[in-house]
Amino acid sequence: MTSISYIEFISYTERVSNDNYFDMLLLLRQYQRNMTKKKNIRYIDDIPRMQRELMSKDALEKAKNVGISQEIIDLEKKYKLKELKEFVSKNHILKEDVIGNKGHKRTWSKALYKSTKWGFNAFVLGVNKEKGHPLRGQIDVLLMIQDKL
Repeated sequence: MTSISYIEFISYTERVSNDNYFDMLLLLRQYQRNMTKKKNIRYIDDIPRMQRELMSKDALEKAKNVGISQEIIDLEKKYKLKELKEFVSKNHILKEDVIGNKGHKRTWSKALYKSTKWGFNAFVLGVNKEKGHPLRGQIDVLLMIQDKL
């Protein structure tokens, strides 16, 4: 028995056109993968100025809020700049200790959020400063209040 094998010869132009076709398919698949990936939102300072000018307002707002907790954003929307400054000063934070541009609401809302964590300690300091306060020196009562919080 003899086997007959068939050999097909492809011309150079056909080979180049086939290679180009497969390259185009690969590029199309890469493009489709890139389009289906979740777009990363960058912080606004990392975006070039010209690109910021071309971005929509919604995209700019998302870029401004990258890495900021929702509580800080809520504080910023809820209060005016003057009110935020008053709340921060009531929580015993000096103006010099506030980090950032003092003309922005975001800076003061961050400081207010940070100071809410030490709210009870500020209360204890206020109690111990006032000589006529009924809880002055009552450490056991203050510890019971702290346990309830």
